[in-house]
Amino acid sequence: MQYFKNKPLVFLLFLFLFLSFFLCCKKNHLQQMEREDLFSLSYGSFENQINLFELESSYTRPDSQISMKDGIFYISNSASGKIMQMTSFGDLLSIIYNVDKNPQPIFTNSENSQTKATTRKSVQYPLNHPTFLAITDNKQLYVVDSVFSDRVEYDPEENLALTNIVIHFNEESEFVNYIGQEGIGGTPFPIIEGLYTNTKNDIIVVCQTTQSIKVYWFSADGELLYKVPIFFSSLPSPYREGGSFFSSVETVVPDFNAMGLYVKIDYYTEEIDPETQVSAGINYDKSCLYFLAIETGKYENKIDIAPHEETETDAAGTNTNKKVFSLIGISQSDKAFFITPTAKGYLLGILDLNSLRLLKRDLIITQDEQVYNALNLSTNGILSGLLAKNNQAEIVWWRTDKIIGESIR
Repeated sequence: MQYFKNKPLVFLLFLFLFLSFFLCCKKNHLQQMEREDLFSLSYGSFENQINLFELESSYTRPDSQISMKDGIFYISNSASGKIMQMTSFGDLLSIIYNVDKNPQPIFTNSENSQTKATTRKSVQYPLNHPTFLAITDNKQLYVVDSVFSDRVEYDPEENLALTNIVIHFNEESEFVNYIGQEGIGGTPFPIIEGLYTNTKNDIIVVCQTTQSIKVYWFSADGELLYKVPIFFSSLPSPYREGGSFFSSVETVVPDFNAMGLYVKIDYYTEEIDPETQVSAGINYDKSCLYFLAIETGKYENKIDIAPHEETETDAAGTNTNKKVFSLIGISQSDKAFFITPTAKGYLLGILDLNSLRLLKRDLIITQDEQVYNALNLSTNGILSGLLAKNNQAEIVWWRTDKIIGESIR
């Protein structure tokens, strides 16, 4: 047997190959974002339970939501018509509830259902179907609710029902007023897709109609400051040359510090059959994030959002699939948070809107926790989640605020 004569050279060669393999694996392996399981909510109708699946409801799916402010969780239970305020340990602080849909909280005095018991408080209010939540810096709670059927109005111009309002509760969970299209006590909104606040405690309502996204921007006093229509027929194009393409507004969120909106648009191009030269459908092509300046009405600062590519290999060969990122929200420090579903749960992308550096992390959510998911981004960049299982719902968070200050690369 012949031995290698130049052993140092062989050693260096093997070391180079090993390091190349290690770096390649590291490049393709995403770091897992640490998750903290905070508390669980069992299913039921009591004050510290949640009802996600109401068989008698006219709604086809659960749409309860979660929001977190300064370590306090606000959970809207749409099926039960109630809102729970809880600590990160799962202790109930207050409950706003519809007496026609919920039993009286056990901790209250039967003679006065609005009595404060120890540190817990219950408030009766005829919530119908509460969903999105927004909490201002001065602890004012705003919640999207659906009006009852006798208060539904109709927009003949766009041929749609006006069903949503925004209800304002103060720091003590007491009703203050409700906001409609014109301001306090106004006409119900079209379907609300998002509810936000900013550093000025303004209230921003994002609605969808058949022809546009409509954004209503209110002051902290409920005065309508801006009404911004984003027409589907007038969306910006990222293409220099002509050609057939289709665009879809995925999400609209406000900037927390400036009078502007971030608009994420997905673009699809037409696929032409090479043999017949006729349309064979449409394929996802790209996504862009625009900043829409409210005062000028112009789109600025286009950012391309690359899709997540997954490679699958089977008997037929290897295929690369493009997976579209969805925009969750934007933190106060100008970090845009995106997710896309994966076999592990979700892939999280955090984009620095100033440096355009992207950080990716795996969010591990097991299959049994995917019965229903609601995620929420706090203003300081903490990602919280309500993860429904067959037997209970888990309240979790990922301390993404700890990593967004680092150099994203």
